[in-house]
Amino acid sequence: MQSFIPSPALRIRLLAATAFAALSSTAHAAPNSPDAADGKVEEVIVTAQKRSENLQNTPIAITALAGEAIEQQKIATFRDLAGRVPGLLAPRRSTAYTTQQYSIRGIGEIDTYPEPSVAVYVDDVYLARTVGSLYDTPDLERVEVLRGPQGTLYGRNSSAGAIRFITKEPTAQRSGEVGLALGSYDNLDFKARINGAILSDDKLNGSLSVIRHTRDGWQHSVPLNKDVNDLDLTVLRGKLFSQLTENTSIGFSTDGMWDRSSQSYYTPVNQPDGQVGGNGKTDPDLTWSDTLPYNRTTVYGASLTIKHRLTDNLSLKSVTAVRGMHGPIYYDNDGVTQIKGDSYAGFDQHYRTQEFNLNGEFDRLNFVAGVYYFYEYFHNHRLSQSAGSPNDNVGTVTHTNNYLRTESWAVFGQVNYKLTQRLTATLGGRYTEDRRRFDNFGQQKSNTALHDPQEWNYDPWQFEKLYGPYTTNFDVHAPWTSFDSFTPKLGLQFQWTPDVLVYGSYSQGFKSGGYDLRTNTVVGSLTPYLPQTTSTYELGIKTRWLDGALTANLAAFYNDIEDFQVRATATAALGNVVNQLINAGDAHSQGVEVELAAAPIEGLRLSATAAYLETAYDTFTATLPNNVAGRKTLVGLDFPYAPRWQLGFSANYRLPLDTPGAWRVGADAQYESRRYVDIYNTAQTQVRPQTFVNATVNYTADDEGWTAGVQVKNLFDLRRGQAGGYSPSNAGTSPLYYRAYNEPRMVNLYVNRKF
Repeated sequence: MQSFIPSPALRIRLLAATAFAALSSTAHAAPNSPDAADGKVEEVIVTAQKRSENLQNTPIAITALAGEAIEQQKIATFRDLAGRVPGLLAPRRSTAYTTQQYSIRGIGEIDTYPEPSVAVYVDDVYLARTVGSLYDTPDLERVEVLRGPQGTLYGRNSSAGAIRFITKEPTAQRSGEVGLALGSYDNLDFKARINGAILSDDKLNGSLSVIRHTRDGWQHSVPLNKDVNDLDLTVLRGKLFSQLTENTSIGFSTDGMWDRSSQSYYTPVNQPDGQVGGNGKTDPDLTWSDTLPYNRTTVYGASLTIKHRLTDNLSLKSVTAVRGMHGPIYYDNDGVTQIKGDSYAGFDQHYRTQEFNLNGEFDRLNFVAGVYYFYEYFHNHRLSQSAGSPNDNVGTVTHTNNYLRTESWAVFGQVNYKLTQRLTATLGGRYTEDRRRFDNFGQQKSNTALHDPQEWNYDPWQFEKLYGPYTTNFDVHAPWTSFDSFTPKLGLQFQWTPDVLVYGSYSQGFKSGGYDLRTNTVVGSLTPYLPQTTSTYELGIKTRWLDGALTANLAAFYNDIEDFQVRATATAALGNVVNQLINAGDAHSQGVEVELAAAPIEGLRLSATAAYLETAYDTFTATLPNNVAGRKTLVGLDFPYAPRWQLGFSANYRLPLDTPGAWRVGADAQYESRRYVDIYNTAQTQVRPQTFVNATVNYTADDEGWTAGVQVKNLFDLRRGQAGGYSPSNAGTSPLYYRAYNEPRMVNLYVNRKF
């Protein structure tokens, strides 16, 4: 007798329906209750919909971390969110410490160059690139991660979701905080913040924050006899705030980050030095890369925020920002002494944004209306060397020097209207127009000698002078090209009881078209890829149980992706076959996310998250380039950066000791099932299932002026390759086969002083 096995799609619907029914029936009996100091889950106020509201009353899939969670789990960077937010993937290694890719619900980028599908904001200012986007934040107040398209409320459109870091505003009360952490690999993490009135009566308040973070390398380069993958980071942030009148305030913020850490060094799977048939073991703490550390990433920016209350019901907000970054950095993407996949990346970016919001709050209606402008100049100067012969250090050299200019404007808005006391309808929309221009100078030669960057002094122009001319040269100027889209949002929310919110929504996200910054052909430089559109259907329920001692939230979603962007081969507009970033068909992702938080007894806080995800390419209209997995189509494969399961758990307990102050112990764990790092689902570079556990013990004085403790990251010293590359032929005398492993166990002692 054949047993009944439901299809994957049906399993999701059954799981969602079962959980939905269970939550609804249980939470029906949960009475509403006022706040209390203990015995309740901490209420979090978010501004995800451009107004302050309780997280449990916000009809979108959102995870927020604030206060105690940030302090106890030591969340300071976007990478610290890894495993703590259902549906969000933030790999634990990237090409450099301050570069970070993201994927939400399976939608994201594996390349660091395109504009991301997941929008990242710091204090409502958009960070346009993943390069240089990650650095420690000393004055973090709250983190909000929004899943699903975000276009009707935010400046820059995002098709997958948004991550918001909100920092503390300066206040009149003078205060300060100093923190120091010392630990593994001579880690030294110093943070300080001062805050207070400059002028009386809130006419001018200010704060200044500084971070100095250094750490020796945890990996050893055998040929250099030097420890690499070290940290050398300096961050400054200054903020001013003035309450000019009762109805008008002005805030100014400026920041700078100097990353002089080594670029990422990788581990050859075959050791020593990539040789097949060696000792048979891979030591993640060894590399045979002989490239010297070379990273000069600098990021800077400033913003001006003006708020004015027009009436009791209407308020206006303006956010003006300028930001930029520049390099260079050198990537040795092989981990061996031979040159197999090296790349010099010199970049220079600056951009400016302007956003106006009009907010309205009335008895039955609230709304947000906005206008957004974005201009970016991005200069990419790159020299890549890749093996292409059975002989060592022979292959292809590609030199590109290109300029991408983007000008974008958008109008957006969202209205929430109470149809009844408990039923609210949402209507929103956004119109975006992007214009891009691309200028690309390129050179290439094949079957040529490859050279260490020290020999040509990290100067792509010097390379040609030393080693002769290129066989292919071009200089292309693509005209301004426009991409536009209208993306709507529709939603209903029903406040079933004061403790139960049910919602459903349909929304669209737009990822603009553009030009491929990595292209090295004339045709590729003249052929833009088109926009990618994501339509998201979502059902959710948010509940409070047991007089506020337990919250349980669930969201089920389906993403329909049209014209997905991928690096593949197709016939370009000029009739030539090109291999570049193109549109290649349709795809979808679907899944369920659950978040639980509990305060079962006095002093104990528990949280748990789960995400189940299925991804699939429905059609594929292009041709894949040659690949070691032998794939001819993407149909039947998983998205990269899309694990089937993600689970998270955290516990923090205040010990019932009869002593002054508070002793706390805590632990958190994150599980991630197998995932792939490339579109081909290459078996050799897949990331195996992994569970990371962190722990902390700390003490806080009665007046909360002192905090000291010990934190252990990666408690069980689990090592997994988080990314990698594999090419068994024409990569020299030995295969190209490397992995980027996560950091080893790190133990840190820390002390913080508030005054």
